[in-house]
Amino acid sequence: MKYFYLLLVLISGASEAQIFDLVPLVQNGSKDKRINLVILGDGYTASEQSAFMEDATFVSDYLMNKQPYSNYKNYFNVYALKVISPQSGVKHPGTASDVTEPVIPVSNPTNYFNTSYDTSGTHRCIYGSVNKVTQTLAANIPEFDMALILGNDTEYGGCGGTYAFLSRNEQAPDVAYHELGHSFGKLADEYWFSGSGESPNKTKTSDPETVRWKNWLNTGSVGIYQFSENTAWYRPHQNCEMRYLNKQFCNVCKETLVEKIHTVKNPIDSFTPTNTSTISTNSNIDLVVNLILPIPNTLKSEWKVNGTTIQNDVSNITIQPDQLNVGNNTVLFSVYDNTTMVRTNNHSTIHLSTISWTISKTQLGVSDIKSNEYDFVLYPNPAKDYFILEGKSISNEKIKVEILDSSGKLIKKQNIDPNQKDKIDISRLNSQNYIINAYKDGQLILSQKMIKN
Repeated sequence: MKYFYLLLVLISGASEAQIFDLVPLVQNGSKDKRINLVILGDGYTASEQSAFMEDATFVSDYLMNKQPYSNYKNYFNVYALKVISPQSGVKHPGTASDVTEPVIPVSNPTNYFNTSYDTSGTHRCIYGSVNKVTQTLAANIPEFDMALILGNDTEYGGCGGTYAFLSRNEQAPDVAYHELGHSFGKLADEYWFSGSGESPNKTKTSDPETVRWKNWLNTGSVGIYQFSENTAWYRPHQNCEMRYLNKQFCNVCKETLVEKIHTVKNPIDSFTPTNTSTISTNSNIDLVVNLILPIPNTLKSEWKVNGTTIQNDVSNITIQPDQLNVGNNTVLFSVYDNTTMVRTNNHSTIHLSTISWTISKTQLGVSDIKSNEYDFVLYPNPAKDYFILEGKSISNEKIKVEILDSSGKLIKKQNIDPNQKDKIDISRLNSQNYIINAYKDGQLILSQKMIKN
């Protein structure tokens, strides 16, 4: 989800933010079709911008070559924003309580984001003005999804929060990798108990049947390990990047980051035909979908014409005239990521993207084609008493949901608002597999299996 709302909330602040040079470091697509990571400098003067570009490139290259970002690098753009500070360096007030100060000389340079060591009494915690970073991003690249601020000082430091802050210490690239685990993935530290609540990699549950990472137990050394600082809490791994630098993320943390990538960006880059067009139905109709491929490609796709599967795992099909009925015809393309880095139950129903074409054929041999793209989340699946079908990028209109049994018999239908998380009651249905079909304006926009327990 892009951050366009910032322009509305912070319009007065954004109007005061300066415009700086924005330099692409990794450019895989347009900003609206990629996850946009922005690296901002702080404490770099006008004469130090070449050094900032070297530092930003170093960090970018490192991130895009470590999992899971290396597997999904095609989903990302990375930009360097050349923020100019009046003075060089990062502030050091010498007020940390976890060390004997001053560890390094006390200093107070005038930098743009007020980036400083000793945040919250911890010397290595380097942080700055979140509001000013937000205003600067809104003014320069409102399409940003992730941001990290690189402070111009070689003392080791980094902290995650709304944004990731770090120094240009030699460990900077891996500190960025770790801190984005906080700000992008909402992962907890595993090297100490921070006092925060439940997170994807921290829990009070020790029962292997219910622990949040139960699907990963006994794989890649994933287990249930106590925090020594507070034995009521548990982490999934003993050697993860969220515990030690210069490691890889464990399976649990990688899954969390991959699911975040899935949430922010679906794999559909573009498709044709788009909008409304008129063609002769005496000719073949070519339908093409351009996908953003993971490395290696783990996408699974399906093409249906009027409810019948005709092709799997191809990016284009040709519809011949004799495949169409007189009246409205629906061509439905569905795609999801079948990566082994995710073990979420029935993941194919959680992040499913579809494109639906309605082809209207007349006796005169002329067809109108209308197309739409949708993202859906169907959960829980398996379900017991109810399920929710949530849609993204769908206008505030009702959609019709039909539940069919395995023989194709209509069992139930209900109109829902996909933006309101309406519950669909299935408590009286028999335990078996069902097909969930969703229609908008009479057009099939989803066909998905659902398991009733």
